[in-house]
Amino acid sequence: MLQILDKMPVSKNSPVDFQSVVPISDYVVTVRPMSMGDAEAYAHGTNDEQVKRFAHLPLDNYTPEIVHSLLAGAIADGLRDGTLAVLTIADAGSDQFLGSLVFFDVTHDDAEIGYWVAKEHRGRRVSSRALALTLEIGRALGLKRLRARTVEENPISQRALMKTGFVQVGDARPQTVPSGKTEMSVDYVIEL
Repeated sequence: MLQILDKMPVSKNSPVDFQSVVPISDYVVTVRPMSMGDAEAYAHGTNDEQVKRFAHLPLDNYTPEIVHSLLAGAIADGLRDGTLAVLTIADAGSDQFLGSLVFFDVTHDDAEIGYWVAKEHRGRRVSSRALALTLEIGRALGLKRLRARTVEENPISQRALMKTGFVQVGDARPQTVPSGKTEMSVDYVIEL
């Protein structure tokens, strides 16, 4: 059973309003707006080699101060105007930071998602649970589909996406990823 905490559904005609549908929880994992208290754990998590390789974050290095600045600037702006949602994947019981979920390239019909889980929390089905909640967020926003992509060398993420119902679209091809680099990427989509 899912729980959208104290929020109302969004009208299909209104702009995308992430704050109206998060936090959302399955009582094990919660997806919620990122807070200043997450800055240190976020910065620490981005130093992991797998996050650096596969998350395609725009910056090479994050510090708590950089994350605070982003939270007060670009992340707040994106949430406000519905163009970007950098969210926290948290433990539902303790609210401990487990990873990050991002909605970007947002339209009224669809959005692209990306996610990463901190090294110390992998292997606990965090990504599968967060992806299931991601589908609920998309539906509550009135989106018709979600898009995702992985690099060819990331079979763990590919399996998690497919387990959640995403379908591979085409073969791997060179694409510019959010970090600005060109990678052999595989596209996925799910109709909501």
